[in-house]
Amino acid sequence: MIINISKNIQHIIEIPEKWELFTNKSYTAQIQLADSSRIYNAPGMPGVVYNILEDAYEKVHESGYIVTGAAGEMWPIGEKSLGKYNIRPEEITYTPQPVSTLETDTVYAGIRIPEDVEFTLETDYGEKALLRGNRPEIPHAGGDYVLVFAKKQNGIYSPDFTDSGRIVNGTIFKVLYKPLSEIA
Repeated sequence: MIINISKNIQHIIEIPEKWELFTNKSYTAQIQLADSSRIYNAPGMPGVVYNILEDAYEKVHESGYIVTGAAGEMWPIGEKSLGKYNIRPEEITYTPQPVSTLETDTVYAGIRIPEDVEFTLETDYGEKALLRGNRPEIPHAGGDYVLVFAKKQNGIYSPDFTDSGRIVNGTIFKVLYKPLSEIA
């Protein structure tokens, strides 16, 4: 399967040389146990969180967790995703608590989409979600980024378009990621 993006930006797949390489930075978020009967930030919708940055409603799972990010956006994660947070599962409660993310050696390829270009991206990390980039209701600091995992072949990284990808709001991008060239 290839990345599922809106037609108006499909040309980005044809120009892999324009994609830049990044890795994540450590930052502070909040984490809590998920409760499918609780109302979070989506009024009248128990067991659902709303990610304001991508205009996405996502169901939470009883055996999962909810992360609140750098801009107050919320999203659900499963236990497999806990490895990128500096916390053990038994330390997590139903009350949001600060947690730092761990820097990893994962390399991403990213491209900034100018903020006057609205677009969508369908992610599929166990459950599908349709995300909206550069939506007019929120700031984007020049434009949102589309990120995919980077693959290394013959010592050279390139975008892996079989990854369903992610959208990162341009306003918080530099809080979450740094250019690969900054790694010593």
